[in-house]
Amino acid sequence: MGIDVFEQLVPVRGTKNLRDLGGIRTAEGRVVRSGVLFRSDTLHEADSDDLARLGLACVVDFRSAAEVERRPDRLDGIDVRWVNLPIDNPRSSTALLGGRDEDLSEFRAEIIHHWLNRDFDAVLKLTDELGLDIAGDRVKRYVSFAVDFAPVFAGFFAELVAVAGRPLLYHCEGGTDRTGAATAMLLGVLGVDRDTVVADYLATNTVVADELEDQRRLAPESLWPIMGAHQSQIEAFLDHIDNELGGMDSYARSHLNLTDETIAQLSSTYLRPA
Repeated sequence: MGIDVFEQLVPVRGTKNLRDLGGIRTAEGRVVRSGVLFRSDTLHEADSDDLARLGLACVVDFRSAAEVERRPDRLDGIDVRWVNLPIDNPRSSTALLGGRDEDLSEFRAEIIHHWLNRDFDAVLKLTDELGLDIAGDRVKRYVSFAVDFAPVFAGFFAELVAVAGRPLLYHCEGGTDRTGAATAMLLGVLGVDRDTVVADYLATNTVVADELEDQRRLAPESLWPIMGAHQSQIEAFLDHIDNELGGMDSYARSHLNLTDETIAQLSSTYLRPA
C-alpha cells in the first residue's frame, strides 16, 4: 500500500516529523492501531500541552548522551516514562572507520550541532578530518544498526511489550535514520511487507521537503547522503537482515530476544482487523 504521510502526521508544535503508524496494513490485511505507536524527531522544542494530549506512557530516545545533554526532551508536567537507548558507541565507530578506535559519539553530536545551525562548512570540515566516505559511511552505519545495535533495539521491543498497548513514542534527532531503522524492524515484525516499510521510511522526505531543498541548496553535494531519507540506505539495512541474518522473522528471535509468544503479543496489541 502507499503511505499517506499527511494522514500520519500528528500536530505537535515544535516537532517536524511526528507521525502515527496507525493505518499501515500488514501483508495479511490487518492494520496497525492508531494512537499507540508514534515515531518522531526530537522533542526538544515540543509543546508540552500538545504532547500531553497523546497520553503517552513511554518515550524512547535513541540519541547519544551528548545529544541528549545538548537538546533534552521537553516533557515538563507530563507523567511519562522516559527511556534512553543510545545508538552510538565505540564498537560501531571502529567498524565504520576501518578498525580505528575513535569514538564517533561526540563527533556525530558535533555534526548535528553544526547541522542545526546550518554551518555546513563546519560539518564538511569534521567529516574531512576523519577522512570519511560519507555515502559509504551511511550505508555501513545502517548495516551497523542491525548488528552492533541489536541489543539496543531489543531494549526497544522490551518497552513495546511492557507498555502493553499504551501509547509509546520513539525518536532520535531528525526522526530519519535511527528512528527509521526502529520502524523498519517494528513494521517487519508486525508483518508489514517490505515495499510498505520502505515507503514509510521515505515519507520523511515528503514531510521535510522544503527544509531538505533548502539544505541541498546551501550544502555541497558531498553532504547530500546525510540529508533526508535515502532508499539505498534502508535497502542495505533490510538486505543485510534478509541475506546475512536469516530474514526478519529469524532476526527477531536471534537478535531482538523475541519469542513466538511475545511476537503474538505484539501483533494482538498493535494490530486490528481491517
